[in-house]
Amino acid sequence: MEVYEVHFLQEALDDLEEIILFIAQNNREAALRIHDEFIHRANDLSVFPKRGRLVPDTKMKNSGYRILPIYPYLAFYRIIDCNVYIYRVIHGATNYPMLYEKMIQSTNEADQLE
Repeated sequence: MEVYEVHFLQEALDDLEEIILFIAQNNREAALRIHDEFIHRANDLSVFPKRGRLVPDTKMKNSGYRILPIYPYLAFYRIIDCNVYIYRVIHGATNYPMLYEKMIQSTNEADQLE
């Protein structure tokens, strides 16, 4: 069984930090649970990289983006060779196709890491 390396790009780390800090304002324990769930689910991608579904948006799907739901959030990632790059973590109610151009910039960052 092939094992993939999982990488959080800086924007995804920033998103996750913002989410955790926001939740921690009202419930520190819930924030820690959400954080642990994100890390656990992301690490699962090392063994099951196609666990997330393809993004319904045509442009994003054609670029290879997948979504890993971690209710009520979505982690956007791509599989490149034996690597999983997590680009963004956003609330599920966000109009994510608007973020596509920003994620394209992050795609270039991931491509340079190879």
